[in-house]
Amino acid sequence: MGRYSKLTERDGLVITFDAKEDVYVTADRTMLMQVVYNLINNAINYSGQEKRVTVRQTVEGDSVRISVTDTGEGIPADQLPLIWDRYYKVDRVHRRAMVGTGLGLSIVKQILDAHRAYYGVDSCVGQGSTFWFALSRSLPTGNREAEL
Repeated sequence: MGRYSKLTERDGLVITFDAKEDVYVTADRTMLMQVVYNLINNAINYSGQEKRVTVRQTVEGDSVRISVTDTGEGIPADQLPLIWDRYYKVDRVHRRAMVGTGLGLSIVKQILDAHRAYYGVDSCVGQGSTFWFALSRSLPTGNREAEL
């Protein structure tokens, strides 16, 4: 979350992280960091006038779920199946100046598919969007490079 400190100071963006406990998953740390980074960047770009992004970790049984929620305009239901496609953008004009290729969510999809993760998006026009993924919980093994 420290990566975003300059952006939050300069633009008034509020990014919060909510987690009740430390948990482990067995995964490629670099790849999952890329997923989280892409989801947060996407949420920042679509955060709307409220400029709020919430990253939340929840544990449900043997599953760890990470969700990233923005306070933007949301995604129309008919466009939800398309958002994972390469180069697809919900709208071509954003309220914030953005840098992006339209590859972020397709990269997220590829990484999560490779990890056999469950993932999706919940969105309602006018109420923002929540992108999420879930992985099986693991016990700590002492191999910190393999864990996130």
